[in-house]
Amino acid sequence: MENTRSNPDDRAGQFLSRIAASRVLPSLPQVLLKLIEACRSEETTIKEIARIIDSDSALSGRILSIVNSPFYRRAEKIARVDDALLHLGRDAVRSIAVSASIHQVFSRVNGRGPFNMKLYWRHALLCAVLARRLAEKTSFKAPELCFLSGILHDVGRVVLWVHFPEEYGKVLAAAGGRSEPLLEGESRMGITHAEVGSWLLARWGLDAFTADAARYHHEPLERIHGAFPLIKIVYAANLLAGMPDPDFSRHKAVRELFGIGFTDITEMLTAAQEEVRELAESLGISIDPVEPQPQPLDERDEEKQAALNGRVRDVALLQAALQGLMEAVDREAIQRAARQGLEILFGTPAVLLFIHDRDRELLVLQGTVGSRLPPGQELTIPMGRNDSLPVQALNRRAILGTLERREQGALTIMDEMLIRLLGGEEILCLPLVSQKEKVGLFVIGADRAAVKALAAESRLLTLYGDQVALALRLDQMRMAQTRLYQAGRLAASSALARKVAHEVNNPLSIIKNYLKILGMKLGADHAAQEELRIVNEEIDRVALIVRQLTDLTAEKERVRQAVDVNGLIRDLAVIIDKSFSATSRIRFHLDLDPALPGLVTDRNGLKQVLINLLKNAIEAMPRGGNLFVRTRCLVSKDLEEMAGQPNGKAEQAVEISVRDEGPGLPEAVRQRLFEPYVTTKGEGHSGLGLSVVHSIVRDLGGTIRCDSAEGRGTVFVMRFPLNGPAKTT
Repeated sequence: MENTRSNPDDRAGQFLSRIAASRVLPSLPQVLLKLIEACRSEETTIKEIARIIDSDSALSGRILSIVNSPFYRRAEKIARVDDALLHLGRDAVRSIAVSASIHQVFSRVNGRGPFNMKLYWRHALLCAVLARRLAEKTSFKAPELCFLSGILHDVGRVVLWVHFPEEYGKVLAAAGGRSEPLLEGESRMGITHAEVGSWLLARWGLDAFTADAARYHHEPLERIHGAFPLIKIVYAANLLAGMPDPDFSRHKAVRELFGIGFTDITEMLTAAQEEVRELAESLGISIDPVEPQPQPLDERDEEKQAALNGRVRDVALLQAALQGLMEAVDREAIQRAARQGLEILFGTPAVLLFIHDRDRELLVLQGTVGSRLPPGQELTIPMGRNDSLPVQALNRRAILGTLERREQGALTIMDEMLIRLLGGEEILCLPLVSQKEKVGLFVIGADRAAVKALAAESRLLTLYGDQVALALRLDQMRMAQTRLYQAGRLAASSALARKVAHEVNNPLSIIKNYLKILGMKLGADHAAQEELRIVNEEIDRVALIVRQLTDLTAEKERVRQAVDVNGLIRDLAVIIDKSFSATSRIRFHLDLDPALPGLVTDRNGLKQVLINLLKNAIEAMPRGGNLFVRTRCLVSKDLEEMAGQPNGKAEQAVEISVRDEGPGLPEAVRQRLFEPYVTTKGEGHSGLGLSVVHSIVRDLGGTIRCDSAEGRGTVFVMRFPLNGPAKTT
């Protein structure tokens, strides 16, 4: 290798000179170069282009074979090249010819060792397909040029591997399939694959934009903002075609470049994956991916272990919060579930929920948690007040907080009033947007440290906000459907509702992909695989509920079935125990009645209750301790208190108790424990969770009591009639 202290441009020039002087420099067939040149001119006729292709029998035969493949789904067989040009257009035929020729050029490349040709072609084709779809999505007038640029953007990697297998092989092995280490290694080597690719494409006589797309596809995002559309499209396609993205940073970059939402991106990726499979088959390209080996988790790295466990816990709690949203039957219930889910997921102490009134262009307060607003007091914010933080957050579709505003200047009077109203030090605004429609806004109040912690969870906040917005929009559709039904237009409205329900499923698929990535990082033998399986199953249940929402005329009923209470408790104990294992010293003790019969109840409601109680018990023991969960089957003599409950005349009941060794509760607090906003946890907690628990237990036909005293721990005891209450709608 050259002296690493030499000028980088000189070193790159030296590498290119060595490549140009070699006898193995790949070159495009002359017929293909003539075809590309002919397609540049709008004056070139279809007959002239067909004549060029027909001059090479191998190329013409290949194009006709591809055009008639299942990928293009032609009803009638195309027998002539000029007919293919008429049906598909010159740009599409050019893309086919280039794809086939490029594959032929590199067909003899040794794809063994650190350079995997199958993975290379899978990435190239996926990038090409995504580039074309992005072009169509953004109304770019040359989608086939985007396809061509996408399939060629990484050609420099092949060239470096062919000419410098030893040097480049070491770089590839050290990078392990990751972009940043690859570029760092290439730079130390003397030239990047982006530079080589751009040089080669220009040498082949391809479009200057195609060469630039190869040159800039690894540039920092802030530089790409000022680039031409083609460069942006190939850049975004390369991001999306990369390795799985657990933090959705690539999705965010594409959203920033083009304004495309997460759900649309996910839908585009899903469709592109299938298209790539069919395209590769038609081209005769093998793309069977070699699955990347998950890096073993360093068990000694407690920080890494805690982060992974925290993500598992976050996903489990997110699923429970989404469950409440999906089960809500009207706007009031959705709003209540949205506020409760925010508290369960993030522990928000005080929240205002505003809904966007499009007719009056106002943000209208629809509910509060832990605020100082007098009961019955109305509160609105004009959308014309663009100096207010809530309006700015909704208009910009971004999470904004007063912490950032303080650094930029003084707060507005409205911002200061909201801070005082919520009783904290700062506020954080979470916009609720669905399909570019402004649905509403959460204004969260907390102390400065809590707001900073919330801002660090922007990924989960955004994902939850998207789901709340979709649930509220679905309710709007339900109300509109009633009006349309009265007007005799129920069929059209139902179709629209199905479309919205379909889009709710897309963020759920993001969560499932996120779980898959976590599973890969943890390794196949990791103990957390079991809880990941459990969370996956519950997400599937959420998806089932979403599908049921497509029939908006049907009355909502709780799904009551025989539930294995012991099994549910074991599953939750595994998830929560493992989630806190790296950060606490909580020891679980399960005393489960082996003869406990199935309890006829709503599994999802019972699960939400148990998650809240277990979470509270762990938080009551910050220094560690023992947590006891017990189940028993009770007979009639033990059930006197059930007699006063609706449908509470069952002769048997299931008892579930959750006991901790925490500091216990003062009598004054215990007497009001199930009232909203009663808590002993201090700043950052609203006490809403136990109010939610109490409401759900009563809805399930059961009872709950708390036994506690200062210094003696706390136990919550729930009893449910064995056969459940009668069905309610």
